[in-house]
Amino acid sequence: MSISRRKFLKLSAAGLVGAVVIERTYDYLSESKAKGKIVIIGGGAAGITIAAYLSKRLRHDDITIIEPETTHRYQPGYTLIAAGIFTPEEIERPTASLIPSGVKLLKDRVVELDPDKNRVITAQAGAIAYDFLVVAPGCQVNFNLVEGITQPTLGAGNVHCIYDFEGAQKCRDAVKKLPALKGGQLIFTDTYTKMKCGGAPKKIALLAEDYLRKNQARDRFTFSYFSNENVLMKPKVFGDRLAVIYTERKIGVRYLHRLASVDTQAKKAVFHQVPEHTTKSLPAGHAFEKVTVDFDFLHFVPPMSAPDFVRNSPLTSAEERPKGGWVTVDKHTLVHARYPNVVALGDVAGTPTSKTAAAIRMQAPVAAANLISLMEGKPPGIKYNGYSACPIITEYGKVLMCEFGYDEKLLPTLPFLDPAIERGMWWTLKVHGLMPMYYRGMLKGLV
Repeated sequence: MSISRRKFLKLSAAGLVGAVVIERTYDYLSESKAKGKIVIIGGGAAGITIAAYLSKRLRHDDITIIEPETTHRYQPGYTLIAAGIFTPEEIERPTASLIPSGVKLLKDRVVELDPDKNRVITAQAGAIAYDFLVVAPGCQVNFNLVEGITQPTLGAGNVHCIYDFEGAQKCRDAVKKLPALKGGQLIFTDTYTKMKCGGAPKKIALLAEDYLRKNQARDRFTFSYFSNENVLMKPKVFGDRLAVIYTERKIGVRYLHRLASVDTQAKKAVFHQVPEHTTKSLPAGHAFEKVTVDFDFLHFVPPMSAPDFVRNSPLTSAEERPKGGWVTVDKHTLVHARYPNVVALGDVAGTPTSKTAAAIRMQAPVAAANLISLMEGKPPGIKYNGYSACPIITEYGKVLMCEFGYDEKLLPTLPFLDPAIERGMWWTLKVHGLMPMYYRGMLKGLV
């Protein structure tokens, strides 16, 4: 019996998914008789996943998710939309269809947090009381902090951003048109704040370069990548490998540069050169030396932060607020430092790790177990090791699988493989395995 190539790849991806999750056991998430009203802010990856774990283990569950969006999107798929691999429709599901059985979904938007009174304030329902709070609204993409471009005007002047659903589609269309041009200057940037999926701007740069090579048009274009850091990536093993790939592919790297503004009509981008010691802070931009660069195509990453209602709340600290306002949690237990009935996970959590869906997959069972312990009057005892993963697509058909935890410790799923080598097997997992695992496993609390 013969099988199609597509079915073979799906079966191969299924095997890799099995390898990825084979060590996942959660004996510490046994059934609990604890009672309490749980409110979860956010019906994205983090909110739905922890709701699934909690609803399975609490015999008397009273869980409400507050989420304004009716459509859920698999955000790791944005890069693959831009690459022409996924269609926009493939990554979408109705939010209501993903909510665990018995969990209530409130279509509303949180506008204020009042942890001293154990309540949240929403735009429509007003004050909602809770006994325990899960903060998981994701992060806020601040397009307004790059002068000259906004979310609605993405695509103008050939300026793009794949951190936006429609922006990813516009970027896809723009890349497809590049081989027909006589040539040009292609610019890619990252940003100076913590951000979700820090590998995305590197992926789109490498994909665009590979697309031009495959269409016999690469020699007509100049590629430049502007990094706010002094390395392409941490841990060092992955940054070093990417540096080699960028050199081999003739993608010039300008370190310690921060995008400040864009002129979409003149097609000029202004960068600030930043001293190395300020790359993680937010000093006044006018103090930096300015560099103006012409471009024919620009992909940029806007600065990111916690949503304003989180950033302006007691759940963050005065010290952290100017840096993004991420929720102040213990990096191991994910329990809030000052409010012991509050846990946070996902992009909004102030943990020193990359903000990815892979991180959420590991955080959710830990946060759920520790929340149940708190409900039972016990101290939180389960620890998250900082695991995150970033499958960096280096070309169509190959992925550099970057897996690491706190203190840049390597945490490879398959430790017998050299982590600094990009492989076709990881491409199979990325394209054919991870989204089914996300929708059928992770969001159901199964993997």
